[in-house]
Amino acid sequence: MDITVEPLSNYPGAIPLVAEWHFTEWGHTDPGGSLDSWTSGMARQAGAESIPGTLIAVADGTPLGVVCLTAQDMPGYQPAASLTPWLKGLYVAPAARRQGIGTALIRRCEAWAASLGYPTLYLYTERDSPAESLYRDLNWQPVQAARYNGISVTVMQTTLT
Repeated sequence: MDITVEPLSNYPGAIPLVAEWHFTEWGHTDPGGSLDSWTSGMARQAGAESIPGTLIAVADGTPLGVVCLTAQDMPGYQPAASLTPWLKGLYVAPAARRQGIGTALIRRCEAWAASLGYPTLYLYTERDSPAESLYRDLNWQPVQAARYNGISVTVMQTTLT
């Protein structure tokens, strides 16, 4: 399978699907949000020229996963307020998991942040989760343990080259 990682704006027809992935996975964190509002938001950040932006992994025209780069994450959590930029919303379709797609999306997002001149990239993930293990395997380092949106999370960083 030949996987490409490109700006979501190159695949505008995939925006509703990507928004649905994100809304299904994380919509509970946005009590006033709707799938329509998440779709509009995803459309606004579909490019990858600046932050915020979104990258999509595609094989044979089929969307497999997505990741976003944003200036801030963890709204309301003061210890993270000065950290920027953030890798956010890594999602791989269930049928495409464990095939290196998440790693490809992470690495492309890291390269994108580095190309914009950032020396460090941040993220947070549920503590002791498979996602945290993936990030650790890719040389991300924990910098804080926190409680955020009702879950135990690990704030992590990686140094960009």
